[in-house]
Amino acid sequence: MSVTVPLELDRDRLLGAVAPLPEPTERPLRLAEAPKRVRKSPLIGALVSVGIVLGILAAQLGLSIAISQGAYEVRALEIEKRDLGRVQRLLSQNVDKLASPQNLAANAAAQGMVQNVQPATLQLSTGAILGSLDSMTTEANSNLVPNATLSTLPTVDAQGVSVSRNTGLPAATTAKSTDAPVRWKGKLPAPDTH
Repeated sequence: MSVTVPLELDRDRLLGAVAPLPEPTERPLRLAEAPKRVRKSPLIGALVSVGIVLGILAAQLGLSIAISQGAYEVRALEIEKRDLGRVQRLLSQNVDKLASPQNLAANAAAQGMVQNVQPATLQLSTGAILGSLDSMTTEANSNLVPNATLSTLPTVDAQGVSVSRNTGLPAATTAKSTDAPVRWKGKLPAPDTH
């Protein structure tokens, strides 16, 4: 069952509640234009990409130059290390020559030191002194073991001045004055092993 409810419509009341519409303007309607796209020139894009590529190449070139410069410096330092090693070896050889017993004996004789002809010795097992403590001294003899490497080194005299080791004689004449090797005769002595 349906019930109908009468509606009373008051046209004036309904129209009064709604605001009046504005009067239409005289402009005709038209389609909206598509927004304008700003087109970049292909020349600008190409220039930017070329600039980026050139920047990368310049950075790579700079790094290559820096690395190669470092390699040259390393090589120069290796050469300097090698040369300093050679100088160090030569200096250590000269120190060994100067510290040799033959050189020390020659310098001692040049400064006026003398040899003890009959040196006294101490016997460790008994503590006895063998020989005389006031034995005679004499001029130092020449080296019994010649050292050919000392021929170019000077000796130091009593005044501390370097003088020629050969006393003015050329090295060839001093080399001839040394004795020739002596050939061994007889049997070689053998040590006692028992």
